Amino acid sequence: MAEINQLPIQESESHSDSDNRILSLLEDSRNISQFSTTLIANSPTPSSEVEFGYYAQLSEARDIKEFEEKIDKLIRALGFDEFSYFRAAGANEDPQELVTISQDMLKNYYMEEFYKYDLILNYINVNVSPIYQSALHDYVHNAPFEIEMTRLMKAIYALNKSYGYYDYYNCVTKAKNGNGNVMLSVTRRGYTPVQLKDLVSGSESTLQVLCEAIDFVASRKFAETLLGSSDENEANIAINPRPLKVLDVLANNDFNISQVADHLCISTVTANKHLETARRAFGAKTNYYAIKQAVLNGLILYKK
Repeated sequence: MAEINQLPIQESESHSDSDNRILSLLEDSRNISQFSTTLIANSPTPSSEVEFGYYAQLSEARDIKEFEEKIDKLIRALGFDEFSYFRAAGANEDPQELVTISQDMLKNYYMEEFYKYDLILNYINVNVSPIYQSALHDYVHNAPFEIEMTRLMKAIYALNKSYGYYDYYNCVTKAKNGNGNVMLSVTRRGYTPVQLKDLVSGSESTLQVLCEAIDFVASRKFAETLLGSSDENEANIAINPRPLKVLDVLANNDFNISQVADHLCISTVTANKHLETARRAFGAKTNYYAIKQAVLNGLILYKK
């Protein structure tokens, strides 16, 4: 995976014009995803209960296999049938972990060393905006030049198409461990780009939350397998879900609810709503049991 993370671009042309064209292509690819960013900005934010539910469900996984099964169940509930999860940097994991797309296709992809030319991998190194895979392939197809990278990008598209993958929707977020970006790709085999866009429509913000939840749980519970290290400083992994923040403050401070609210700069009513959400997600009747479940599942750390 080290060579994959470095993502070298190898070209048949040696002159600087080719380098400039690739840099220009990468720069323009950032603009391609603006329409997706606008969609997310205008989409209703998932309720706190739905958001936290992803964290609670995924954190129950006891191993990587069960973690993958839980992700698969969640993406199927949204109408997709296959996914892949990828870390752009700082990972030594098996590239086929947390991937349900065709293993035979992946074998050909790595055997042909297509990862050296795959523009989506360069894209996620410098972008966190979501993007459809077809947007990059369309750009390459219409490029007014032909170099090794554009030729191989067309070969990548042909490989995907031969297995029935006509498009992917890629969610990107900054890694919770602070090292690079991570990407969740979802697709439905046999769906055209138009059909996939229709399927994604309205689910953009939900998929973004799911991507962040996967990364959070992966960083907390499966760092050794997915990051290649068991020495992750878990204390530095930011907690985003608001119900989890409330549980974390309660677990690690001698605060009442009013003091928790003051600490988080929210109202007491809001703090109580977040606790209610957490209790429902964990099937708990008391705040104590919700805190216990969050600690046991690795969502928060009890600081002794």
